[in-house]
Amino acid sequence: MNLKNFFTLILLGVLISSCKEEIRKVADIVIQPTAREAYERNFSKKDSLLLQWKNAFENSKRDSIQITLPYSESGVFSEENFNVYSYNIQLKEGERIVVEVEKQPDSALVFIDLFQAKTDSLKIFNHLKSSEDKKSIISQEIETSGFYKVIVQPQMKLQFPFVLKIYTEPLYVFPVSGGNSKNIQSFWADPRDTGSRSHEGVDIFADRGTPVIAISDGIIDSAGERGLGGKQVWLRDGLFGKRIYYAHLDKIAVSEGEKVKIGDTLGFVGNTGNAKDLPPHLHFGIYKAKGAVNPLPFIKKTEIQTSEMPSSITKAITLKNNADVRKGPAAVFKQFGSLKKNDTLIVLGKNQKWFHIQTSDSLKGYVNETVIKPLPPN
Repeated sequence: MNLKNFFTLILLGVLISSCKEEIRKVADIVIQPTAREAYERNFSKKDSLLLQWKNAFENSKRDSIQITLPYSESGVFSEENFNVYSYNIQLKEGERIVVEVEKQPDSALVFIDLFQAKTDSLKIFNHLKSSEDKKSIISQEIETSGFYKVIVQPQMKLQFPFVLKIYTEPLYVFPVSGGNSKNIQSFWADPRDTGSRSHEGVDIFADRGTPVIAISDGIIDSAGERGLGGKQVWLRDGLFGKRIYYAHLDKIAVSEGEKVKIGDTLGFVGNTGNAKDLPPHLHFGIYKAKGAVNPLPFIKKTEIQTSEMPSSITKAITLKNNADVRKGPAAVFKQFGSLKKNDTLIVLGKNQKWFHIQTSDSLKGYVNETVIKPLPPN
């Protein structure tokens, strides 16, 4: 082969490779691969490290760790081990779950996946969402109350510190101006009329005349004074969306058919209707096609738990026999294992006074900081 033909073949190879890359970029716009899928392209499908990494992810789906929100954990993602972090969580309709990972360096890759349990047995989960390429955060509105699983997995062969935060946000703003969850003093399903009916909403107490606001863009279905609710407003959230109920108003500030935006004043807190003998408050309800739903998760704001001092511990030994291993980071969680004195543990992270650990036989759980001794790094 002469030199001219040699360089022609090299140029042709470069052009074909460039075309394939451009075709893939165009296809990705349509397909929108997850961060995990984009990462796996960097390896041969038969790469032994990739197969171990994928196998660790599949095994983590069977982990039974349980946490309550808000939750935070800090630690170090290991270069040596294929550690995967899996958490079972109970979520409610009306919440938005947020999972975010802070890490150094920021270019390090972390993959987040959210699953929903098919049954209360927590044995079968359907995949809901994955983090996007080069993103270390996901958020998802919860449409069905039940159990969910969050799985967090770092990239292979890179050790770096992290802080994980998992928390929920309400889908709507708070319906009483200047108020918050502390103003709620009567809740969903509380008995009414000596137990003959239950409360289909929450009562938010505030000074008379405090503005009540639209929690979403929508149209006023009706506005007027009638029945137990006294002066009331019904707001429709979208053409086929929820109907939002504001009752016991002192005054109404909108008319039927009016379009409103989030934050617009709909009326003012009062005690009309069957609330005339009670302090001024807003009865707030949310209705779907199937009827009333608990409105509290839709408006209740929760705190974000922070780590006081990020943990850098990666290994530890137990200080005594029969040290409890629990399913979650508190004594109220079920004990499902125990440790012997001087057992060596992989430390995945720390939440408050509890270490998230993995034993030599791959048991994952939480132990109190008083029963283990951190080991120095290698």
